Amino acid sequence: MSLIRPTRWFLFVVILIVARASLVAQSNVITIERADSLIGRQIDGEQAQELVGNVALTQDRVHVACDHAIQFKSSGNVQLMGNVVIVEDSLTMRFPRGIYYRDERRAVAYDSVHLDDGRMVLTARFGEYLVNPKRAFFRTNVVARDAESRLTSDSLVYYRLEQRVVAFSNVEIKSFPDNLTIRGHHFESFRKQDYSRMTESPVLVQIDTAANEFRIDTLVVRSRVMEAYRGDSTRKLIATDSVEIIRRDLASTAGLAVFYTQQDSILLRKKPVVWYERTQVSGDSIDVFLLKQKLDRVRVMGSAMAISQSDSLRKERFDQITGDELMMRFGESGLQRLDVVNQAISVYHLYEDSLANGLNKTSGDRITMLWEEKKLSSIRVYGGIEGQYFPENLVQGKETDFALAGFVWRESKPVLKDSDFTFPRKRTNKK
Repeated sequence: MSLIRPTRWFLFVVILIVARASLVAQSNVITIERADSLIGRQIDGEQAQELVGNVALTQDRVHVACDHAIQFKSSGNVQLMGNVVIVEDSLTMRFPRGIYYRDERRAVAYDSVHLDDGRMVLTARFGEYLVNPKRAFFRTNVVARDAESRLTSDSLVYYRLEQRVVAFSNVEIKSFPDNLTIRGHHFESFRKQDYSRMTESPVLVQIDTAANEFRIDTLVVRSRVMEAYRGDSTRKLIATDSVEIIRRDLASTAGLAVFYTQQDSILLRKKPVVWYERTQVSGDSIDVFLLKQKLDRVRVMGSAMAISQSDSLRKERFDQITGDELMMRFGESGLQRLDVVNQAISVYHLYEDSLANGLNKTSGDRITMLWEEKKLSSIRVYGGIEGQYFPENLVQGKETDFALAGFVWRESKPVLKDSDFTFPRKRTNKK
């Protein structure tokens, strides 16, 4: 058996290893491109060279410029001072002082850090950038800006290759096109997928200053999780788990809410309930439609029910209407029309000169209620009509006997809180 081939193979492997080591050594070299002066020094027992004035250094594709630098020969690390600029491909990082770690290819910046890679601008009191994974970490007074939004947080990680951002603690995002502000304590953005999500106590606030010269309309949404999809065909925001919505005279709760920002519609699912002034509406699913940021229609599908207190002085009396489907229509003065179809049933209390006068219970294929100037003007019943009048002596003290199937009156509804507008700093940053 010949020993030549194994020997040649061994030599080839040795040459390959040596060549690779040589390349690695070359890639670790920091080249001094220029400096006004260079002074040899010894600092803490390590040989160093001090560069002063118009300093320029390079390591492969990384270019560094500053006023003053100290390069340690053994470790290869460089202290950078004065108007520091680091450029790597399309990324530019600026700061007053910091350190560049040669072997790790890592830049650490202090005091006032500014990073711009053409997609996003990041600023903070502290910043760190790793060249090879193209990952940046910022903390303390973090601000991230792009063409459509501004983000602030206690800390942030930016993955350039993935175009992913993760922000931690006291996160606030302002979306300029929608005039939206979302707050929470953990945020992730996936730019390539046009998707982002906020978790840990997210709150959405939208202020419509153009709604009325003397009144500002405010929309507030709370939930456990908020997700945003920004695709060209569908721009929507999904709020999940313990959803609460408040806007002027409208409030609602649900397990799931989907906001279509371009279509001006809100879809409520998983045990949704809507309150409008003194009326409570519930059903299997509820769709809320807006027109020019104003309430236009509310459609309830499946086990639809509307309940309202009949009289503010008689809190035990409730007007009720149920059916398979319910539609509420609104105008400038508020609720104008309510239609219930399929197995429609209504219970309506009567009054004469503010004195209670019994109630009417009516059923039909369809019931329509009309309002004028915030007052009920008429009730119309169509198809398969059945009705019964109950005099006051059969109603007083027995109001619960007239509750329709599925009746549940909820005493509390979502209301605005101070914390919706002032960010609760209940978490602290840790590194």
